[in-house]
Formats: sequence, C-alpha cells, structure tokens
Amino acid sequence: MTKVCTNTHLFDVYILDLLKKYKENKEPISVNFRDLVPQITNMDRYTHFIHSYPAKLLQQIPYFFLNNTIFSKENDIVLDPFCGTGTVLLEASVANRNAIGIDINPIAALIAKTKTSKENILKLKKELENIQALFKIYSSSKKQYRIPKISNIDHWYSKNNIRKLSKIKDVISQIDDTNIKEFYLVVFSICCKKFSYCDPRISVPVKINKDKFPEGHALREDAIKNLEFINKSEVFEYFIEQAKKNITRLTEYQNSSMMNSNEVIVYNSDIKHLAKKQIKKKLVQLILTSPPYVSAQKYIRASSLSLQWLELNNATISELDKQSIGREHFPKSEYDYLHTLGMNKIDKILSKIYERNKLRAYITYRYLFEMQESFSHYYQVLKSNGYFVMVIGNNTIAGYEFMTHKYLIEIAERVGFSTELILIDDIKSRGLMTKRNKTASVISREYIVVFRK
Repeated sequence: MTKVCTNTHLFDVYILDLLKKYKENKEPISVNFRDLVPQITNMDRYTHFIHSYPAKLLQQIPYFFLNNTIFSKENDIVLDPFCGTGTVLLEASVANRNAIGIDINPIAALIAKTKTSKENILKLKKELENIQALFKIYSSSKKQYRIPKISNIDHWYSKNNIRKLSKIKDVISQIDDTNIKEFYLVVFSICCKKFSYCDPRISVPVKINKDKFPEGHALREDAIKNLEFINKSEVFEYFIEQAKKNITRLTEYQNSSMMNSNEVIVYNSDIKHLAKKQIKKKLVQLILTSPPYVSAQKYIRASSLSLQWLELNNATISELDKQSIGREHFPKSEYDYLHTLGMNKIDKILSKIYERNKLRAYITYRYLFEMQESFSHYYQVLKSNGYFVMVIGNNTIAGYEFMTHKYLIEIAERVGFSTELILIDDIKSRGLMTKRNKTASVISREYIVVFRK
C-alpha cells in the first residue's frame, strides 16, 4: 500500500526511506502517485490545460520529484529532453528551479514555451481587444485570405471553417510582438483541432464517423454532437473564449511563481543536435523525463493539422517524423539484416523479433540505439552526483513482451549511470497506443527509474 505524504513542502523523509528500501532489496517498489501527492486536487492548475496533448505525464510525478532537497534544490537546473508541452518545466518553475526543455515537435515546444511564459498579462489582454476589433471587420469581409498548404484539407474541414480559420491566421500574423503572437498561435492551434472533423477520442487524425455505431449508442450520440458543434459553432467566439481562459491560467501561473527568479528555456530540437554552448557539460542537477515508447508514439501525426496551419518551420510532417525517436518508417535496405547493440539481453530479444518481423526488429534497434546516444548526452550535461529520473512503460512487439524499462536500465548503466531506485505506478491509460500491427499493447503500468551519475 502506498504511504501518503502529508508534508506540503518536501518529500525528503519518504524519498530517503524509498532509496534505503530499494538498496536493501533491489526490488521495484509499488506506489500510487495520485495518493502520494494529495496536494494536487485540481488537474486544471496553473497552465497545465492550456492546450491538449496526447499521453501527458501525470502532474503528480514531477511534483513529487521536484518538491524535495534530495534530487535537486531551489535554483538548480532541471532538464526534460523529451519535454512535450512542458509538464515538468511548469512544475520545476513553480518549485523555483531553472528549467530547460527540448522537444523535436515544433507545436509541443511552442506550447511549452507559452505555458511557462512571463509575458505581460496586460499586453495580452490589450492584444485580445485588438483581435476582437479585427474579427468584427473580418467577419463580414469577402476578401480571400491565404490558406496554408494542408494535406487533404477538404477532408478535415468544412469550407466555411477553412475561411474562418484562415482569417484568424491572418489576424495573428499582424501581431508584432513575438511572445504575444506565440500565445495566440497556441490558442489558434486549439481551434484548428476543435473545428476539424477529427474524432476527439483518438489522438491521431481519424475522421468522425457516426455510422460506425448503431442508433441510440452513446458514441453515436457523441459523434453527432461533435459534428453539430463543428458545423454550427462560431469559430471567432470560440477563439476569444479560449484566449480568455488561457490568460486566466497564465495569470495563475505567474502569480504562483512571481517571487521566483528561475528561468525556463525551451528548444525545438534534439539533445544530440544542441551545441555544447547551449547546454554545457556538468550544468544540470536533475534530468526528469518520460521518453517515447518504441513503435507506440505518434506525436507528429497527432499534431499534423496544427503543424500545417501554424507553419512553424519548413519541414514536412514526414521530415519531422523521421527525426523522432520511436518512429516506424525505414527503407527496406536498412533492415535486411539483424542489427544488434552488443548487449546480451537486448540482442537476444532483437534476434527473436527479427525472426518474426525484420522491420519491427530494426525499428526496435534504432529506438534503443538512439536512446543510448541520448543517454550519453544526459551523462555529459549532468553534474557529478546528479540524478536522472525516467518514466517509462513496457509494451508488446511482434508478440513478445518488450521490457522497455529493463533494456533502458541496461543501456543507462552501460553509459555510466547507477540505478538507485525503481518504482511502479499503475496508470489508467495512454493516449498514443497503436493497434495497427499487433506490435503495441495497452500499457497498464509505468516504471519510474532513478539513476545517479
């Protein structure tokens, strides 16, 4: 049974007890982070809900690992190299840590930056007044506005909503202040998904189809309601509503961290490609991250419509996907023979997968190889006696249970880390599991592994 911590400031005593217990038994310890952190009673706190994103990290996990003096102290630097939309960065900022976030997905990086913005709230409100005034003009305008190049746009949007979204994009493009513009691009991204025909139950774009369900079925009724909202709701009004909600959220975040002197930096990149001057060696005290799963994550595809509407960089969806760890698409010439890492347990499972599916074996190999490269960079930027906390789950590949946490532990120890603690937490669901080829199963448990340099 999970011991509940009632100390509202630090978890030091409980963490020391966990570390001691693991050192004695070397067995994973079961916990429930929802019970462990009763301080969080409302998930819509600060800016966590500023924008939806699949498979977000449970807020209680970074809260627990940041509100103590064992793994880091105030004003230390915390790094999340797979930061997504910034759950760790936000909790680090509120806990008065400096934070660095890295993510290959431009939308995720933009949301993370906006989520932790110290932009002047009065300026945001003033800009919203300007936007509302322009909306009144634009709503009756017959002018044709530029529409970004979006694959199969008529499949995903009604002509009416395409016109309205292109008008909003034009209004935002006129904002001079970059930080303010980015805030409203995040709000615009919400609308790009909300007013598309994408099924909101599914992370990757799949068109709503009410006819999949019989008359009277709850999911059919939900589909009908979604279609009515898309076709009848006012896009401009919804944009204003979401902007006001996010200004309120950002105000709460800034009020909670206004006495903190911390800094949050977000890079749209990969840690392997960042220059040494951006993250110096032995700079970081704590790395806290939830890396992607092999063959299970579809972050780029899940963001594809927003990526195309916002035009944040010149890369195509396919090009961005190729830069992602855990990707699935490779030319046949790359997997026509078995690739191994020179680690017995890993090479054994790679060989088994290869016998059943050569492509799956290579996808798995590339994932582990690139995670090894990433871990090597973590080791370089981490201070001596610094900590690396990894949140990961296992899945199924080619019919074999793939013990992701064990293989990544082996890789981390090969790089030079020592394993200090393994926790297990049951989780309710993950938002990006693929069922297309029986290579991924629903992940029901997450492992939280604490390494030390």
